[in-house]
Amino acid sequence: VEGKAWLKEMSTSLSDTLLKNIGLEEKIRDDIVEAKIASLEKRVQNDGSDYLGMMPTLKTRCIASHCLQQYISTFVDQFAVLTLEEEASCLLDTLNQSRISSIKARKDEDLSHAFQEACLAQWGDSVEEIDAAMERANSGLSHRGSSQMFFLTQEASATSALIILLSLLYSKRQDADCSWDTEAFAEPILFERIIEVLTDFLESEERDGLLIDPNVWRSVSERGGQVAFYCTSFAGVVVQILNMISNLEKEQFDRHKESLFPILCSLIRVQSDEIRHLVAGVFRKQIGGMIGVPTSK
Repeated sequence: VEGKAWLKEMSTSLSDTLLKNIGLEEKIRDDIVEAKIASLEKRVQNDGSDYLGMMPTLKTRCIASHCLQQYISTFVDQFAVLTLEEEASCLLDTLNQSRISSIKARKDEDLSHAFQEACLAQWGDSVEEIDAAMERANSGLSHRGSSQMFFLTQEASATSALIILLSLLYSKRQDADCSWDTEAFAEPILFERIIEVLTDFLESEERDGLLIDPNVWRSVSERGGQVAFYCTSFAGVVVQILNMISNLEKEQFDRHKESLFPILCSLIRVQSDEIRHLVAGVFRKQIGGMIGVPTSK
């Protein structure tokens, strides 16, 4: 009983804090874009409306959301066992709101331009500083200050937290609360997110793969977030998804084989050795079992 009360308080507090942070983040983004557009239209002139000055606050809010979402992993295992449907839905809704807000932000061209201007403002005036900045841009290091870098990271951490919680609710655990059907609750949401992430990952890898340093793929779980492409930012989430698929019960995988199989086939050709190795494991365990090949082989 005490454990349930503590987890409920913890999840509610985290959800409320994250929700408030997302709201503040969205307001700052809107203020930056509005001030930028106003300055372009020459409606404000030196009246203190410095939208570049708001950038550090926005970045801090993005980092705060990312950290809150990562913190969920410290208690999600116990939460999935003891939570009730209402509490799980509340936390999932908040994470999904963060995910959607991040998607909207990374696609906002005005906001992206504001981030670029903030980076340019830090270059300095000398030829050497400009050359050094251009070299960083060509190498991909400039992504670290881009809007895509911040919001893809936030989106990936929200998606990761969603999938971790849904995977635990979907798994058949003897110690789970039997007062509600966690598997039926989690299944449609979980596989909708899985198909979406894997599809977007493949599209990004095909589109952006030639622009990425091959060294990034050597350990995608650790280094994938260093450059601002969907495929690199979400590589760790893909690893997480493939591990989950590999551990599905036979009947669980069978229910989704038609949607998963073509995507798994496409993942065979990606650049990451880590991801290809995990795909091979899924074929060996899940597909091999379906066609009568012993998993030991």
